[in-house]
Amino acid sequence: MVNCQCLIFIMKNKRNILFINHSIKHGGPGKSLFYILKYLDRSKLNPFILIPEDDVFSNDLKKEGIYENIIIDKRFPENLMRPRLGFKWDSNDSKLKYRFFISILINIFDLIFLVFTSRSIIKTNKIDLIYCNGTVAKITGAFIGLLNWKPVIWHVRNIQLKCPMIFTMNLLSLLPVIKKIICVSIPTASQFRYSFNKTVVINNGVDIIDFNSRKIKSELRQEYEIKDEEIIIGTTGRIVPRKKYEILIDIANALKSQNNDLFRKLKFVIIGNTPYYFRINQLEVLIELVKENNLSDKFIFTGYKDDIRSYLKDFDIFILTSDYPDPFPRSVIEAMALSKPVIGFSIGGITESVENNTNGYLCSPGNNKEMTAKIVELMRSKNKRLKMGREGRKRIENLYLAKDRTKDIEKEIINNLS
Repeated sequence: MVNCQCLIFIMKNKRNILFINHSIKHGGPGKSLFYILKYLDRSKLNPFILIPEDDVFSNDLKKEGIYENIIIDKRFPENLMRPRLGFKWDSNDSKLKYRFFISILINIFDLIFLVFTSRSIIKTNKIDLIYCNGTVAKITGAFIGLLNWKPVIWHVRNIQLKCPMIFTMNLLSLLPVIKKIICVSIPTASQFRYSFNKTVVINNGVDIIDFNSRKIKSELRQEYEIKDEEIIIGTTGRIVPRKKYEILIDIANALKSQNNDLFRKLKFVIIGNTPYYFRINQLEVLIELVKENNLSDKFIFTGYKDDIRSYLKDFDIFILTSDYPDPFPRSVIEAMALSKPVIGFSIGGITESVENNTNGYLCSPGNNKEMTAKIVELMRSKNKRLKMGREGRKRIENLYLAKDRTKDIEKEIINNLS
């Protein structure tokens, strides 16, 4: 009888949370939210998930058996630059700017309409709190929360670089319904200069069950016929200008000029593509640069992969060439989870995940020579690569477990329920 009463009490006190997520692919935000939903304590919190459409993110939920309370609303675009009215991204289109402008206007109108009709979603599902994952989600969720007077939590996984967006996000963060701003790193939190008191830093987490090297089949070397003696220096992520992948070409040229065994063993692998809404395909630009530098035999471009683990497993060194403050790169902690040493620039969130000289190297921002020297050092010593890789795995197990980070997030949700 007591157990029944306890169960009734728990059921009555379970709170409904609306997760708003516009990241439907396999990018960092979508993966991070997937792990939160996977490990969320459903005896306390009942998740509802608002997404633009069924895609990779929702397929992952289905595979995990947690495809529940899904609300699909196409008025909620994955990106404000989503093409509309049959418009496709074609740089040769004479009406490109006009069609582009019309698409954005329609997407904004859809979002406004979604906000003003959100009362039915909130009321029907008895939502107690709104949790926003992604920039578009944060803006949309802020207004939905304001209109329905529901508490809102932002999970911030990016650092705004343009003044209009910096001002907009700081202004919206002052709204009384924005109760907490969860940031993935200290640099991410520091952008909220007007509402810093609302911020809390909770780093991203990795599910070590998913990143168990012994259970992952190696595919990269076999698929691209990479010899065992060749050393793979790889990276993953969106291929966009601010990621500075061209630095890899500079490094390859520097090693080529030395004309030694290290260059002959070298193989760069880049996993990812350029999102459709970029007018210039940076992947194509990068491939052309590699050809111009006569380095085609040293670079492999795999394109987008739904699951990178079987490729990442074959990396010998993971490299991040971003010299802007990357918030807290998920690609880095995934590489660490698979025991890969990491080389990057000492800027942004990577400084919180990589311990210099222990599980990788942090170079001075923009110092390509220093980065080249660290690559050479690791290429020359397999033992050092393996030791740093083991240290990276230990660091994941001690600091960045998805299950533990979800518990931290749960506390923030519960503490900010009205």
